[in-house]
Amino acid sequence: MSTAASHAISQAFRCFDAVARRGSVRKAAETLHLTAAAVHQQIVNLEQQVGTPLFDRLPRGMQLTAAGEIVLGAVRRMQRDYDQALAQLEGLRMLRRGQVDLGVPHASAESLLPGVLREVLARHPGLRFDVRTGNGETLLRWLAGGEVDLAFCLQRVPPAGVEQVRAWPQRLGAAVAPGHPLVARGARLKLRDCLAHPLVLPSPDMELRLIADRLAARDRRTLEPVVQTSSVALARTLAAEAGFVALLLQENLLREQAAGTLVWLPLADAGARAEVGLYQRVGQNPAVATGVFVQALDAAFAAFAESA
Repeated sequence: MSTAASHAISQAFRCFDAVARRGSVRKAAETLHLTAAAVHQQIVNLEQQVGTPLFDRLPRGMQLTAAGEIVLGAVRRMQRDYDQALAQLEGLRMLRRGQVDLGVPHASAESLLPGVLREVLARHPGLRFDVRTGNGETLLRWLAGGEVDLAFCLQRVPPAGVEQVRAWPQRLGAAVAPGHPLVARGARLKLRDCLAHPLVLPSPDMELRLIADRLAARDRRTLEPVVQTSSVALARTLAAEAGFVALLLQENLLREQAAGTLVWLPLADAGARAEVGLYQRVGQNPAVATGVFVQALDAAFAAFAESA
């Protein structure tokens, strides 16, 4: 059992483990600074609970039965899990300082990240964040080179030394002004419905554009955007102020949705999906501060899944 004996799940388990280790009630009692009678009673109580003997009482000492071996394995697994939980809780209690170096897409820094950071810093004001923005390829290169601790971006094959540790499914959707004709289609909206309106699309080398092109090809159509851009901010503005249809992820327009200047309509086409991946260096042991941030990010993406 854990060396932190004072943190044992129960006195009965503590006594049971000690007798199994020492092979004797008397020796276990000496180790635990209890009377032999108290240790023996804990063993008897435990055997009554499980309904079968856990030890064979032999002249040379106490020997585990087959049932005792099973229970001992379970007890030690529970104790390890309990100790790990206590260590994590202590880490949270002691979390006064810490820094997380992040690499995120430009659009996420504008929309998703402020809310996540606000949530984390409200609970842990001593944390500090260094946020760098770039495209997915650049972010993973920074991660591989040790310039950031974590990176998240649309899923891709990571470079050597980098591994994906989370994935959050996202839908591709149309961002339009509240009075746009497409709003009436709601959940039935498909890509082909968008083609009768002026489109602002991601640049041809961007992941979202590749998804949109694949959807169009399945429908034997060709996308002909009026504007194509690597700037999500420009796409949002054209959708809100000039009647364009912008193909974006929901996380790209959180503030605009909250303000009522844009409506996001998920596309009903099969395959209108992307995945956002979270990446770290292979073998990296995340700090407590990093874990706190990832939990908040998990919660944010879970909220998207519920509202989509």
